[in-house]
Amino acid sequence: MPKFGPNWFSKPQSRKKSKGPPPSKGVTLVSFADEEQPPGSGGPVPPQKSPRKHHNRHHPGGKSPQPSQVSWASSEAGGKGGGSGSGSSSSRSAGGAEGIFSRQSSIRQSATSQRSGFSSSGPSRRPPPVRRPKRAMADTEKEEAVNLQVEFEWVLHEEVHKVLKQLHEILVECAHRFPVPLYGNEGKKQDKFVLTAPPEQLKCVVTLTGDSITHADINFKVQRQQQQTQRTTITQDYPWKIQQVQDAANHLQQAINHIDNVDSSYNFKTSDEVLHILGNILGALQRGRTSLVVPRKKPIDELMKSRNMKALSPNLPEDLAISFYIQSHKLIFVAYQLTNFQGTMKFDSCQAECSVPWLNEVLVLFTVALQLCQQLKDKISVFSQYKDFTVGSRSASAMSY
Repeated sequence: MPKFGPNWFSKPQSRKKSKGPPPSKGVTLVSFADEEQPPGSGGPVPPQKSPRKHHNRHHPGGKSPQPSQVSWASSEAGGKGGGSGSGSSSSRSAGGAEGIFSRQSSIRQSATSQRSGFSSSGPSRRPPPVRRPKRAMADTEKEEAVNLQVEFEWVLHEEVHKVLKQLHEILVECAHRFPVPLYGNEGKKQDKFVLTAPPEQLKCVVTLTGDSITHADINFKVQRQQQQTQRTTITQDYPWKIQQVQDAANHLQQAINHIDNVDSSYNFKTSDEVLHILGNILGALQRGRTSLVVPRKKPIDELMKSRNMKALSPNLPEDLAISFYIQSHKLIFVAYQLTNFQGTMKFDSCQAECSVPWLNEVLVLFTVALQLCQQLKDKISVFSQYKDFTVGSRSASAMSY
């Protein structure tokens, strides 16, 4: 047993050096220089590990060959078949060399596969992407163009007429809701409404016939004198005209006429033709709906000088005025009173409103028609981006394809 002193770590040269490499306990690796020398060429042959003997009842002789010793076993069998001891010895040496060469070849193949980036278990990285040829891409683009052309022609010949027919049915139904003569509608509808504003500041009983108020009993309190109540009436001889209803009916009639002008057997050739017709229909519908939803505000002096104010019986004083108008689905009545405050004219107002059933139905049909028309316009606008899309160009595209 070696003795350890205080200077043992500081003097490594005091250790005993081994004269040779330690004996190997496993498989001996051979350098590529030794591998290139064939057996019997005079080069050094590394020591070989003798195969272990295992008693196996299924193998003759009680030996169980290992995968790495297959070549050795075959060499030994050949040597025994020769019958001479020298032949057996040479066969064993040759068999050992073949076994070494086989094992080194597997090592070299694994090293080569690692350098190439692939292993037996699978690729270690993705293969490079396969690029499509330019010709294949061009053929795909041509095929897409032909498909778009087919769909475009179907929309022009089939869907446009189908949507126009649906629009026509909706607008005719809307026209029948109007209480004025419109597209075969007689317009003799008459409704009676009561409009009040608490606390009994304003009360008005009106009879609405078509687009006019044919009768009304109006009572409202004056702001400057709360105890005084102003009364006036509207008679059938001088009805109060509500221009908004007639304007909406006129725009609706224009939209129906734009559809009637298109023959059901007409074949559209370009998207511009369809967009032109749809633009006219959309414009008429939007104007008709806006005339009902957004009333035009009149200045107070214009309102006091209007023809409707002169039809009241009895006439109101110069500092009082009234107004009837439509906003969305409601009929609104407003009473105005002018005041002079330090040379500046101001006015106070009080209003009452009521819901009109047919107005609600008309606005719903206007909205449905606008949405349907806008959807078709958006679809045609997509095809209009392709300027070369015309009926008959599909054959030329197919020939070039």
